Amino acid sequence: MNRNSALDLFFPPRCAVCDTVLPYGTRGVCEKCGRTLPYVEGPRCFGCGKTVENNEVEYCGDCSRHRHRFLQGFPALRYVPPVSDAMAALKYHGRAEYAEFYGQLLAQCFSDQWKQLGIDCIVPVPVHPHRLRKRGYNQAALIAGAVSDATGIPMKEELLIRNADTVAQKKLSREERSLNLRAAFAAGASPMPKTVLLVDDIFTTGATADACTEVLLGAGAKRVYLTTVCC
Repeated sequence: MNRNSALDLFFPPRCAVCDTVLPYGTRGVCEKCGRTLPYVEGPRCFGCGKTVENNEVEYCGDCSRHRHRFLQGFPALRYVPPVSDAMAALKYHGRAEYAEFYGQLLAQCFSDQWKQLGIDCIVPVPVHPHRLRKRGYNQAALIAGAVSDATGIPMKEELLIRNADTVAQKKLSREERSLNLRAAFAAGASPMPKTVLLVDDIFTTGATADACTEVLLGAGAKRVYLTTVCC
């Protein structure tokens, strides 16, 4: 019996969506959740990647009004229960193990497209050190690490740092989010690759991604793309 199998006897893995105990020797999600994952379906917005009405519509209403700094978004799932509950568990309730499944899912959905785009490296949206100490991990970095492992694209967490511990974004308007994030991020000291894939857990208004992209472009990146688990 290998170490993982022994651990499964005492700490059985749980479904990364509904949190039910998985059958011995399995990982990821249960059979039911695997059949019912709420994928973002095409046609997709050329900007954020959300579903649009038909193939003749290039941009969703939001992206038509507010063009993002990143070139294109790649969200995998819709932010609806039970996935939205799983994201909350990953982010706030210590279920760090969920990140591996969601990173692998992003790679399964989009690795071929990223290869065509010539992605040089993966950069997770950073958290402030104070929040990192409190939470114990950065969920975006865990997801990005799983994407890197699945695709072979190197993750370079040091390229982007968070130098301001901003208030929670989820209850703010678009304008308030932009103000909240102004000067919140900075580039690291390492040389900046040309084509960067920014990784986060959830896409809402895109204010965080735009703020990060602005910094990456200012530090020498030529193209920034975004991938998120949910939108």
